[in-house]
Amino acid sequence: MKRIRRNFQFLAVFAFLMNLASPWTRADLKLPEPELETLPNGLEVAWFLSDALPVVDLALVVRGGAVDDPDGRSGTAELLGNLLERSSGGVSAAQGAREIELLGGTRSIAVDDDSVTLGMHGLSGDASQLLAILARTALHPDLRPDEIAREKVRIQDEWSHLSDYAENLAGLVDRRALAAGTPYGRGSLLSARELGAISRETLAEFHSRYFRPAGSILVVVGRVDRGAFRAEIHRHFLDGWAASGAAHAKTKRRNYRDPRLPAAREGVIRLVHRPGATQTQVRISREAPPVTSPDHYALVVGNALLGDYFNSRLNLLIRDRLGLTYGITSNLGYSLHLASFSVVSSTRTEMAGQLLRKTLEVLKFAPVTEEEVRIAKDYLIGGFPLGTSMLGAVASRWLIGRLHGLGKGYLNEFEPRVRAVDAAQVNRAMSRLLQPTGWKVTVAGDAKALAPYLKASGLEWVNVDPDLLK
Repeated sequence: MKRIRRNFQFLAVFAFLMNLASPWTRADLKLPEPELETLPNGLEVAWFLSDALPVVDLALVVRGGAVDDPDGRSGTAELLGNLLERSSGGVSAAQGAREIELLGGTRSIAVDDDSVTLGMHGLSGDASQLLAILARTALHPDLRPDEIAREKVRIQDEWSHLSDYAENLAGLVDRRALAAGTPYGRGSLLSARELGAISRETLAEFHSRYFRPAGSILVVVGRVDRGAFRAEIHRHFLDGWAASGAAHAKTKRRNYRDPRLPAAREGVIRLVHRPGATQTQVRISREAPPVTSPDHYALVVGNALLGDYFNSRLNLLIRDRLGLTYGITSNLGYSLHLASFSVVSSTRTEMAGQLLRKTLEVLKFAPVTEEEVRIAKDYLIGGFPLGTSMLGAVASRWLIGRLHGLGKGYLNEFEPRVRAVDAAQVNRAMSRLLQPTGWKVTVAGDAKALAPYLKASGLEWVNVDPDLLK
């Protein structure tokens, strides 16, 4: 499931796991299942052990993210994630960085809509020290007022430069348009005003509510002595992380709609002005069936032949035959409570109208042939062994299935499920997905230069304020 692996933001932190070698080959490909155990406080531990290299990777996944930010205080999860790296347990950011550098290790913290993931990478001989740093970082943030103020300024400065890049503008507006009316409608941060309203008490409450052992997952990958390391885990994450009864109830999730995002009738483009841009970014998206849908693998094959590889329908027509872009792709993306299908491309300003028209024509989706399906399946199945050849990649795939409740068989079902798909299944699934209505179209570029080309193609648009944090 190539697209799922790269689309989930919370899996970015697992890139460091890709250092570990794997002993299996294509002929006997069967991904190793982890050994699982649940501590008395509710923390789940997933063991992916291997002696191939003297390396260990640790990741703690906490099930609370931007979607759980308090009402009127979006940015809480993002701000907390930044502060976890600043100081914890009385150890300053400089001291913490120094102790990891002395071990030759690395630390990462990733915050997404649904979770916070903290990772450590280093030599197996330093596993105990890395685990201690991980536990201190996750469980004992200092939340110092001066650091809170500094991180707010840094986040605001980062977001203030969003409009410097048309690609970022297009992505943000596309996501907010697609997620409008869902719990994801705010994104990771709705406005500078809401960020400013976050207090130390807000952060401490969020940490207390969501950084709970019940529901969290600790993934251990690489070379460790399981018996000795289990004792270390108990010391830091059992004795040092009391369950205090049941985990706190989740915040009641509300649906959000960014009031600054203009409504657009069916077929009307949202145009984001990026003065002076010579390239135009194009996003076309719609809601898709969830990853648990019976159509899932037929959609994976359909997406591949439509726009996921070089000889796909979109790339052959829009890039090779018409020369309207250097590249165009289609993607399936899955958050826990929202699935999407999207087309991503860019082009010269004068080509934008043509590219949009031709892409929308392809998305009407003429029936596929068995030959197209065979080629797409060969592409997907052929790339799967390489994509899962590292133990860290297997751990990432397992974690996707675990977080989405896809069942134990998910880890090894990709190849047989893809192989079983036929053209009739793809046609049914894609015809249900690619309905003529429900599309969100976003274009980011120089609005004044774009207007005549969009108008010449018979397209309508509404203007979007490029500064979505005011």
